[in-house]
Amino acid sequence: MSQSLIQTAKPEQTGLSTLWFAATTLLGAFLVFQVQPVISKCVLPWFGGTPAVWTTCMLFFQLLLFAGYLYAHVLKSYFKPAVQGAIHLLLLSAAALSLPIEPSDAWKPSGAESPTLYLLWMLLCHVGLPYFVLSSTGPLIQAWLSYQDSSDKIYRLYALSNAGSLLALLSYPFAVEPFLSVSHQSVVWSLMFCGFVLIQSVVAIRLFRVVDRGEKHITASAPASNTRTQIPWQHRLAWVALPAFASTFLLVVTNHVCQDVAVIPFLWVLPLSLYLLSFIICFDSPQWYKPKWIALVSILAIAALRNKYLLPFSFQLLTEAGCYMVLLLGVCLLCHGEVARVKPAARWLTQYYALLSAGGAIGGLIVAVACPLLFNNFTELPLALSVASALSVVIFFASRGWRLADYDWNAARRVKIAVAVVMALPIIDLSMKGHASAIASDRNFFGVLRVHRDEEGTHLVHGRTIHGMQRPGDASSQPTAYYYYDSGVGRVISVLQERSPSIKTSVIGLGCGVLASYGRAEDEFDMIEINPAIQRIASEHFTFMSDCPSTIRHHLGDGRLVMERMHDHRFDLIVLDAFSSDAIPAHLLTTEAFDLYRTRLAAAGVFAVHVSNNHLDLVPLVHRLAKHASLESRVVYGIGDDAISVRNSSWVVLADADNPIWDHPAMETARPATPEQLRDAPLWTDQHHNLVSVLNLW
Repeated sequence: MSQSLIQTAKPEQTGLSTLWFAATTLLGAFLVFQVQPVISKCVLPWFGGTPAVWTTCMLFFQLLLFAGYLYAHVLKSYFKPAVQGAIHLLLLSAAALSLPIEPSDAWKPSGAESPTLYLLWMLLCHVGLPYFVLSSTGPLIQAWLSYQDSSDKIYRLYALSNAGSLLALLSYPFAVEPFLSVSHQSVVWSLMFCGFVLIQSVVAIRLFRVVDRGEKHITASAPASNTRTQIPWQHRLAWVALPAFASTFLLVVTNHVCQDVAVIPFLWVLPLSLYLLSFIICFDSPQWYKPKWIALVSILAIAALRNKYLLPFSFQLLTEAGCYMVLLLGVCLLCHGEVARVKPAARWLTQYYALLSAGGAIGGLIVAVACPLLFNNFTELPLALSVASALSVVIFFASRGWRLADYDWNAARRVKIAVAVVMALPIIDLSMKGHASAIASDRNFFGVLRVHRDEEGTHLVHGRTIHGMQRPGDASSQPTAYYYYDSGVGRVISVLQERSPSIKTSVIGLGCGVLASYGRAEDEFDMIEINPAIQRIASEHFTFMSDCPSTIRHHLGDGRLVMERMHDHRFDLIVLDAFSSDAIPAHLLTTEAFDLYRTRLAAAGVFAVHVSNNHLDLVPLVHRLAKHASLESRVVYGIGDDAISVRNSSWVVLADADNPIWDHPAMETARPATPEQLRDAPLWTDQHHNLVSVLNLW
């Protein structure tokens, strides 16, 4: 592929080497997909570390990609080459002047804004113009190359473009994130963008010497079979619908994986990398597209997903994630393979890409906008699986052979009952898991919340994470789940209440308000919660706070941003219990964050961090952060008891080394950090943090 792309084209009008077109395409595509994790990581801490940050960013980039492709189509269709070059040179200059891309602290949200709209506006102001210019590069460069060579070979530049994008994504978690701070990532990207501006300017300047001979030139050099003046409407529909479903499935799978593991760039990057890989395979050469094989592998992945529960629990996560990745690649190959199979002649190139990008933007709108408005749970996952199952089965039976993309649609019609069954299975699963015990459900920017009621009690669930529960009857006032009397936070509260008639507590992460069950009339609680739906649900469906005699103040916003604004507050106890997708958001576990928490502690104050987690080993990290903040730290492991709705818990307790709490019998079983933990644990800062360093999948 690369050899044919970089070879020097025979000068026809401009005499410009294809190497310039290839270099512009490769660098532009690299920057397009390198900026996505860079800017997302810049703003992720300000919005609570929720997966919706990535979904919203993806929506922004897909919409702007469509705008860039549409701009390329308009420029190529309505302006002469010299005018195209002049317009684009002005746009390149304006984009370079808009750098750098990192938002300043002045953009930190207060908590009252609409997260989606505010995030979109922030992205538009900081990265909008550079990304718009970059997004137009692929179709524009191919259109400019068509002045020299209008054969199908120009479509291979699209494969090269996606190869550059794939390189950008794969390099980020391994070569960029571990070694460059967030600010340095922004600076390096900005410098590379300036280099891109110089390279593309060379190509744009050469357009002043191009004489566009219009349609005659194109039809003379293009194959006769590929110069139809009319494109079937079915082809145009496919150019939009198939990329739309591929984009939808990408975002649905990414959301699902992030909800079950953690919001880390690698789990954004991997699905998107597979998405781009499908473009590379399908547009490099038709020989790589084998629909029957791809459909078979996709069907096997779907079957494995349905039977994952037969495996030991420790293998279910990896099996599920792996099957979703295989299925995602299969679906994208089928969608993009069919789109590549019906690509038009070079004269329709910019329209073709504009419709492809429109499909991608539609997929983003479906997942980021339509689904949260239409559904109060994650219904799009079974719906997407239903369509993916049908697509795979239809393609498998319609394909005439294992090597060719040739179809007998009558064969597919003969298995319509089988198609109906495989489409129905995910929907049936959804209805069977329709949470008959659910009494409330809410979905917003921060995810899906459900309230379940059964004989055990009332539960608040976010994804697969239980945020607390309340037992019925006389036991309703007792703490449960991770907050029982023998848990780390339960022991700390008992010690503090024993030595003082009143304590002031700040809780970062409200849940259903279980900790209010410890409150006395003289105590005070400052409850900090970023999700307004949790505040409402905790008040409407749980009675911990209404039954609490203490003074309770509520604060809406990200825990760290709210704490920054509480300049005059000093707390006897700070509780960090802010979960997002089974993980504490990384920005709450940095040296700067711990320095802030320490300034908000009263004399002899205590800090308790909830680190119970299925997939991340946060204990060594918190020990290391405690040492950096000159605090003593010990971990308390609580033992679960299903009879009283108590779960296994892990709490790290931090305080000054001379704090009397360490001499209390309640802390006798608390374990201090080992030398190995302090030696090997990472030390996160606002500029350097990587959840892969604490990932524990086994």
